[in-house]
Amino acid sequence: MEDIIVKMEENIELVLLAIFAFSMGLAIVEFFYELYKKKITKWRLGEMWASFSVFIVAQFFEKIGTVVFAGAFFVVAEFIPWQIPVNIWTTLLCILLIDFLYYWEHVIEHKVRILWTYHSIHHSSPIYNYTTALRVSFIDSFITWIFYLPAILVGFHPYVVLLTFFLILSYQFWLHTEIIGKLGWFEKIFMTPSQHRVHHGNDKMYLDKNFGALLSIWDRIFGTFQEEKHIPTYGLTKQIRTINPIKVHSHEFIGIYKDLKKAQNFNEVWNYLLKGPGWKPKRERQTKTVSK
Repeated sequence: MEDIIVKMEENIELVLLAIFAFSMGLAIVEFFYELYKKKITKWRLGEMWASFSVFIVAQFFEKIGTVVFAGAFFVVAEFIPWQIPVNIWTTLLCILLIDFLYYWEHVIEHKVRILWTYHSIHHSSPIYNYTTALRVSFIDSFITWIFYLPAILVGFHPYVVLLTFFLILSYQFWLHTEIIGKLGWFEKIFMTPSQHRVHHGNDKMYLDKNFGALLSIWDRIFGTFQEEKHIPTYGLTKQIRTINPIKVHSHEFIGIYKDLKKAQNFNEVWNYLLKGPGWKPKRERQTKTVSK
């Protein structure tokens, strides 16, 4: 098993380079396609820059986030007295488990507002192309490792968990485009651009749908699947209308801060933090009903 781990360490840089080259190739093809279709406007370029600048900000914290994410796995693994052997079959099993855990992480990030504060950044773009995939908060790595601890606890080697997590995360890049249509039978098993476009839509029928990363089966099993019926309206239900990377990062944190200031008791503070993004106390809901 040690030999397999050593080979994984030796080849990880090559894997990273290959994934990066493939991703950049897709992004370049998409950009020239959008130029050909005359979709590139000043406003669209601004939103693309906003996503890229958020990505740049995240890179300043990448090494620290990676140390936290990976380090936590190795620390916890030291206390696990059993370990699953490393081979092709157990790696495939780990992929299945990590994808399952990702599904539930993603669902919870949409349902718990304190987590939505950083995840909403990824959903804030009113356009949808490969730059949207880059619009991810630097906070993500400091928190999301918690959701994958079960894979360490059952005995998977940290390197296997990290490798499979990264592969699943990388798979999602190609989903962020409008130039690829529906893919027939492939969509029955795997996530596709069509299905992920739905996830980024703020239309009522599309809200909180298609949480999967690699496989679409989890959404079908747990009732969160939605087929793409029309081109989604992208972005948040209340658009932030800014391309300032600081404001893109902070808009939901400011929103939750304002709500917490209005809280009249601990129960309201608790609900603002742990219930869904649209939660309001009963007194505000009643006031809204009377005003109608």
